[in-house]
Amino acid sequence: MAARKPRVLYLLQEYPQVSETYIANELEALWQSCDIRIVARTHASASYEDHFPFTVIAKEDHETLAALAAEFRPDIVHAHYLHNAVTAHNLAARIGGAFTVRLHSFDVLKPLPGSLRLSVAAINGPACAGALTFPFTMERMLAAGTNPKKLHAAPPVLRIDRFLDRGPNGNAIMNTGAALPKKNMEAYIDLAAAMPARRFNLYAMGYDVSDLKAHNMSRGNPVRLVPPVAPRAMPGEYKKHEWLVYTASPTINTVGWPMAVAEAQASGVGVVMQDIRPDLREWVGPAGYMFRTIEEAAAIIARPFPAERREAGFAQAQAWDFSRHLGTLVKLWSAALARPRRGKGKPNPA
Repeated sequence: MAARKPRVLYLLQEYPQVSETYIANELEALWQSCDIRIVARTHASASYEDHFPFTVIAKEDHETLAALAAEFRPDIVHAHYLHNAVTAHNLAARIGGAFTVRLHSFDVLKPLPGSLRLSVAAINGPACAGALTFPFTMERMLAAGTNPKKLHAAPPVLRIDRFLDRGPNGNAIMNTGAALPKKNMEAYIDLAAAMPARRFNLYAMGYDVSDLKAHNMSRGNPVRLVPPVAPRAMPGEYKKHEWLVYTASPTINTVGWPMAVAEAQASGVGVVMQDIRPDLREWVGPAGYMFRTIEEAAAIIARPFPAERREAGFAQAQAWDFSRHLGTLVKLWSAALARPRRGKGKPNPA
């Protein structure tokens, strides 16, 4: 008799959000081997069509969420974002199961007020099978009091095979990501205004796109604002470009390790990343460039992207492929499943 697939309740902030490719990639990698139920706490502001079935249960509707968990009776509750650790803990405690949580960047670099202590307590509790966090945020989580045995370093969830293409690229310049102040996309528009002979495309998704449109208009519309593109269609978009200029706010400083960097490198695109923290040099690697001012970025992209750096980018990207670290999460789930199911525990860790 074939072994039963583990039941996993995915607890997400919003789904299917076009800018949350980590989640889409992770779900796709695990869907066939697990029995997965997806719960989003709110509707996506910019959605895509090629998604898995899901249910939306409002954040304040604790009873409906508890009833779904009691009916599905998952082996694992898996959450994304640090601030969802408490809810994941409470669900796991109610059903006697375990939970894992994958942290991102803004949630660790600038946690919601009052949530850090409770989230760390949830992770340190017996219901937590482990928390996955970026290598550069390990020290922050340890400083917050997280049990080191609970923490596991993991880079972003990347599907490099989907983007790997050594064919020729176009000559346009791009930027992409959620249209949020932390992305500093106004600087990208200013860069485009300073280089009117080049074609600039901005794949800005949801949130503050209207503000970017106004800024773009005030600068004479130097940037083409591209409507949201489904994750599966993005490989073809990267191939239209020679350079990715990824802007980030030095003052807000909550941009983590952008997936676009590795996706662009796998597509043969040159990467120019705003230098807001030392760890980003590790992420960009020797294939890319760092800049502090738009003048520095302009000087870099005014030249052709060197062939040797392009080749180094393919290797850099492949080193981060999700297939190389999917085992971290699978092992956490396997270890949790091997333990006897716990009795019901206490909610609301403090």
